[in-house]
Amino acid sequence: MRFRMFHHHPADHTAFGGAGAGPGAGTRRSPLLNVLLTSGGWREDAWAVAVPHILSSTGINIIQARSGVEASNVIRSATVHIAIVDLALPLDQTAIGSEPAGVRVLQLLRRLDAPPPTVVVRPPQATRREASRGLVDALLDGAFSVVDRPCHPETMLRIMQRIMERHFTQSRQQEIQQ
Repeated sequence: MRFRMFHHHPADHTAFGGAGAGPGAGTRRSPLLNVLLTSGGWREDAWAVAVPHILSSTGINIIQARSGVEASNVIRSATVHIAIVDLALPLDQTAIGSEPAGVRVLQLLRRLDAPPPTVVVRPPQATRREASRGLVDALLDGAFSVVDRPCHPETMLRIMQRIMERHFTQSRQQEIQQ
């Protein structure tokens, strides 16, 4: 899959380490985009492992957060260009059985001056009614896309490509025209 990326906002270079350990990790390259990737739960999802490795090799800075508290700190400290928010994200990683904080993270992102395009990952829904209500709520909170778990890495990469084409290619074309 080929990604064409354009620098939309000035990247905020912070001490948050993404998945930058890979080819060229010793060289200083400016990340084109900061992607906030939240994932929580007792097991790793395939997309949450594969996507950072693939995108970081393209120069994208992946900032991972394993709790709502971590995500909140990232949102306050760094420019987030794209966000992937797991609704099952625990509020605090140290508390066992912590309440989910994904919706709070969505609301924090929505309140930003320039809210980033956001992908919502949600747990399997018990009923169609619950699924519809959850979809509407996520879209009202500004989601670009809503994905049900289990999500395949290819699905997430296609969504990321659509975000980049819509939000960053169009912005770049507008900048050129001005």
